[in-house]
Amino acid sequence: MATLPTDEGKLRMALDLFEHFDRQPGQGLLANNITLIAAQKGWRIADIARGLEIGIEREFFESGSHSIKLTEAGFAAI
Repeated sequence: MATLPTDEGKLRMALDLFEHFDRQPGQGLLANNITLIAAQKGWRIADIARGLEIGIEREFFESGSHSIKLTEAGFAAI
């Protein structure tokens, strides 16, 4: 039986998305970027959504109207 990722693992997934697209602080990802990589890696969207929530709480990401942006703190965590 597969184990589900912890909240830290979910946060790591979200950070890995920004690393995959070589994003710098202030740059964002669109939802279609996130779902594309999630599908390729076999990740659950719910897990990534939780990782993004945690990242916003920790100020690693900022929520925009159509994207999620990487902050300096998030870049350092990558």
